[in-house]
Amino acid sequence: MKTLIRLSRLALDLASWPVRVADHRRALAALSSLDDRELADIGLLRQDLRDVTALPLGADPTLPLAERAQGRAKNMRGARVLPPKPPATRFREAAE
Repeated sequence: MKTLIRLSRLALDLASWPVRVADHRRALAALSSLDDRELADIGLLRQDLRDVTALPLGADPTLPLAERAQGRAKNMRGARVLPPKPPATRFREAAE
């Protein structure tokens, strides 16, 4: 009985594999259609998309992308953002 259940699960996994691959590729294509600014808004870089294309065909690319975006968000929360200097100060520093 257990063998029959395992075989049926394996058959179901094999039958659904092309659908999962197509879904993953669609998600990656949707992200690839975004420009760099839109990708930055969600915490990703164009290089991140290139990196996940090296994953095996059946691997879900959205999981490592989400981890990268979360890691960047975590790093940015701890970063100190300095306000830009006024233009007059920048010119004075350049002359010195």
